[in-house]
Amino acid sequence: METTGTPDRIMEIQDQKIEFQGATLLHLNEIRKWTNFLSILGFVAFGLLLIFGIIMLFASSLTSVMEYNPSGFLGPWIGIAYILIAVIYFFPILYLFEFSKYAKQSLLQINMGGNSNELMAHAIEYLKKHFRFVGIFTIIILCMYLLVIIGLLIAFAIR
Repeated sequence: METTGTPDRIMEIQDQKIEFQGATLLHLNEIRKWTNFLSILGFVAFGLLLIFGIIMLFASSLTSVMEYNPSGFLGPWIGIAYILIAVIYFFPILYLFEFSKYAKQSLLQINMGGNSNELMAHAIEYLKKHFRFVGIFTIIILCMYLLVIIGLLIAFAIR
């Protein structure tokens, strides 16, 4: 659905209600199950990244103390990179997990005949946060790729 018109028209839409029935609820429940599965896998990956980053930090400090290793100077930076990637990776996974949690609560209330508008609104808000984070991060990565390509072109042109 495309929203066209003025911001006043969007405010009118904000006050509207929507009801989920039948197949839509089944699809939403399946989406919730998959997002829960993916978020749990994401938390496992987050933990592994964090552990590998910490191991790289400590392992590189031990090898540099014990012997001279010119390539060992990259170890702490690789460990820091792993930890940084883990921290960045954590937030979209958390938002996905929160969506799954609130969607489950909302669907349970619907199943019991209750009103779940507020819970579903929280679920959709976390889904929005997830995709906004992923979208902004994708734009940042694409810009970095573009800068690297421009830098390589300039470097080859100078050469």
